[in-house]
Amino acid sequence: MTPPISIDRLPPDDFSLGLVASDIDGTLLLDWQPISTATIDAIHRCQDAGIPFVPVTGRPIRWLAPIAEQIPDLGRVVCLNGAVVYDIASDSVVEAHSIETDTLSEITSAIMAAHPEARFAYETLTGGFIDREFVAHRPREARIIDDVSQLHGHEVVKVLVRLDTSDSQAMHDLVDPLVEGTCHASFSEPDNGLVELAPAGITKAKTLSDLCDHLGVARSQVMAFGDMPNDIEMLSWAGHGVAMGNALGSVKAIAAAVTEEVDEDGVARYLDAVLDARR
Repeated sequence: MTPPISIDRLPPDDFSLGLVASDIDGTLLLDWQPISTATIDAIHRCQDAGIPFVPVTGRPIRWLAPIAEQIPDLGRVVCLNGAVVYDIASDSVVEAHSIETDTLSEITSAIMAAHPEARFAYETLTGGFIDREFVAHRPREARIIDDVSQLHGHEVVKVLVRLDTSDSQAMHDLVDPLVEGTCHASFSEPDNGLVELAPAGITKAKTLSDLCDHLGVARSQVMAFGDMPNDIEMLSWAGHGVAMGNALGSVKAIAAAVTEEVDEDGVARYLDAVLDARR
């Protein structure tokens, strides 16, 4: 039997839980497996207590279908690292932040000038597009383009950059200075060789903050879960940020608490302990 979560890892007594925000991959589920029954039960337990549960993910809209199938009563999802708020129940985009066409040309040109081997993928509100030589590690329905000008008329909400390395942190350190001021760079896996670019000023934390304002939930009432660097702003912003046991060290370092790993139902175990303590 797994031991209970230590009381000193729970939020302080004066913490009033008003909303739970959670990353998906590496946090709610592992390697595209289904979300565990324990985690779904914990999510429903939050909802039954009147506490909104908001997934906050780097996934595009088209990769949310498995989540909607398992938890169809979820409401709004912050996806694409904050660029889009999507409503699962109505299958509609509530809000979107896009990268302007001129900015898109500017950042791709700047990256290509410094790294001619760079290849790009683009997420839009109508699907994905990839450079002809872009290597996708997961099967995806994406249209091949030969030039960024072919994206005219599409709202680009995320750009993925690939160089000749699988070290995402090293890539981030190379790309970030090239897009500073025009995009927000992050990464969601340490060794998939991808840097993710969001519109300038857009992060998971920024869009979650706006959503909480809409729902009337104070920052101090938000509990957030995550595991990767693109979760750092969210966990730092939340009233109580919780890192997964499988999180990178940089994420654990800024978190208020660390729960078990994703394959040990870390989110479910922590939520159940918090909800039990509220009784």
